[in-house]
Amino acid sequence: MKTATPLILATLLIQTMAHNHHPERGHGSSGLPARGKREADQQDRPNEDAKFWLEEGSRELATALRLQKNEKLAKNIVIIVGDGMSMSTIAAARVYKGQQANKDGTSTQLVWEKFPNFGLSRTYSVDAMVPDSSSTASAIFSGVKTNYYTVGYDNSIVKDDPYSQMKANRVETVLNWAQDAGMKTGIVTTTRITHATPSALFAGTASRDWECESKMPRGKPAEAHDIATQLVEHAPGKHVDVILGGGLMSFVPKNMQDETDPEVQLVNCSCSRDLTDVWRQLNPHGRFVKTKDDLLNVNPAETEKLFGLFDWSHVPYHDTLEDHPDAPSLSDLTDTALNFLKAKSTNGFFLMVEAGRIDHAHHEGTAVRSLSETLEMDRTVQRILDHVDLEETLVIVTADHSHTMTMGGYPGRTADIGGVVRGDNGWIMKGLDGKSMPILAYANGPGFSHLVVKEKNTKRNWEAIERSNSLADTEHAHFTYKQSSGVPLDSETHGGDDVGIWAAGPMGHLVHATHQQSYIGHVMSMAGCIGPHAGTPRCIKTTSRGRF
Repeated sequence: MKTATPLILATLLIQTMAHNHHPERGHGSSGLPARGKREADQQDRPNEDAKFWLEEGSRELATALRLQKNEKLAKNIVIIVGDGMSMSTIAAARVYKGQQANKDGTSTQLVWEKFPNFGLSRTYSVDAMVPDSSSTASAIFSGVKTNYYTVGYDNSIVKDDPYSQMKANRVETVLNWAQDAGMKTGIVTTTRITHATPSALFAGTASRDWECESKMPRGKPAEAHDIATQLVEHAPGKHVDVILGGGLMSFVPKNMQDETDPEVQLVNCSCSRDLTDVWRQLNPHGRFVKTKDDLLNVNPAETEKLFGLFDWSHVPYHDTLEDHPDAPSLSDLTDTALNFLKAKSTNGFFLMVEAGRIDHAHHEGTAVRSLSETLEMDRTVQRILDHVDLEETLVIVTADHSHTMTMGGYPGRTADIGGVVRGDNGWIMKGLDGKSMPILAYANGPGFSHLVVKEKNTKRNWEAIERSNSLADTEHAHFTYKQSSGVPLDSETHGGDDVGIWAAGPMGHLVHATHQQSYIGHVMSMAGCIGPHAGTPRCIKTTSRGRF
C-alpha cells in the first residue's frame, strides 16, 4: 500500500523557521513584542469571511482524504514527553509562538499539531484520580498502569515500602524491548536523569524519591537499590547508549559537590562513591561530559557510549541559558543524541526525549515560563523531524499529565497571552474587586496572593486586601511572574484531565481515540515489533527487524 508520507512530510516541515530561532530572547522580560507592532501585523490577517472558512475547511478535508496508513515496520521509535503539557498549555503556547513572531497567535500551530494522527490519553493511575509523573511514565513506557509515586512494578508494589519490591511484579519497558531487539537506545531530559519520567524507563522502586543512595530508607533489603545505581550498574540502564540530562549530585559523594549551589542544598542527594567513575570503568570506550561545548564536540566515531550530566539538579530553564553558558538546551541534547544513535545504529534505535521543565514552571505558578519551555520542545520536535525519515520512524508526542492552568476570560484575538483580558477594542475585563483579570491563571498554587479579597455588605461589593505583584493593564508577564490562583499552595498541583497523543510514521494510525495511557506502550510495541506484540502475525512476517 502506498503511503501519503511525502504529503505528511511537506506539511510537517512547513515550520522549519523554528529550527534555530529563539524568538523569546531579546524582547524584554516576557519575550513578547510591543503590542502596537503585534496588533499592526495582525491586522494583515486575511478577511476571515464565509469564503475563507469554506476554503479552509476544503483544504483540511483534502488533506484528510489523501491520508493513507503506513503499516511498515517502525525501525526507529522516538517518543517526546512534555511533562505537565496540558491541552490548555498547548493552546496558550501556540498563541505565544505566533505572538512572538508578530503573527496571529490563535491560528498558529505547534509542530506536532500537524501530525496526521491524534488521540487523547486517560492519565489516572491505579490508585489515584490525579496522578504523578512516575506512575504515568510507567504506564506510557511499559503498557501497564501502576500505583502513584512508584515505577517499574505493577500495582502489587506498595509505595515507600522497599520490602514490597521483593515480591512485587516487575514489568519491562520499551527500553528492555528495544535492547532485546538489538536496537540502540537513548534517554534525553531537562530534569535530573534520575527524576520520575526518565527513571520509569530503567528503574524499579517503591518511591520515585529514592534517586540516590542517601535517600534510601535505613534497614532496606540489600536487593533494593537507588535509581542512580540502577542506571549505572543494572540492566536495562547500564546498556543505554546515550544518557543526557541533569542530576550530577545523585552520582557523586557529598565532598565532590558544590555545597554553595542552592539546588545541592535543597535536594540534598549523594552517594558513597563516584558513580560517574564506575560508569567510565564499565564503559572504557565511552565518554562522560558535563558542558555544552564538550557535548557538541562529541564524535560518535570515537565514542562507544555517551553519558552527560549538565547540572547538579535540573538543567536550567531555557529562558536562563544565556546566564548558564555551559548548559545545553533541550534541542542541543536531542541533536547530539540523534546524531549519535544514527551513527551507531544498524538495527534501528529508540529515543525518549522529555521536556521536563514545563511541569516545574507550572508547579511554580509561572505560566509564561511554562510556555517558553513548551516552545523549546516545539523547536526540538522540528529538529527530530529534520533527522528522521517518517517512512521508517514512528514519532509520538504526548504528555504524562495535565496541570490546573486555565486560559480564560473573553480576550480579543490580539490580546497578549501573558497579560490581562483585553478586547481588540481596548475593553479590559475586571473582577468584582475592580482589578484586571489575567488571561492565564491556576486553580491553585503560589499566585493566590493576587486574589485575596474580603466581602463587604453585599455580594457584589468586594475589597482587595492584598494585590502584590499584580499585572498592570498593559503589562506582559515576565518569566518568573506567578499567575493568580484560586487556592493558596506553595506548589501548584497536577490536573486529572486527559492529555493529547500525536503520532506520525509507521503505525501512527493506531492513535485514534480516547485511550488508556498505557496503550501508548502497546502502540510502540506493535509498531516496532518489539516486546509483548513482537509475535503478532504482522510482525512474524519477517525474521529480522528489516522492512516488510
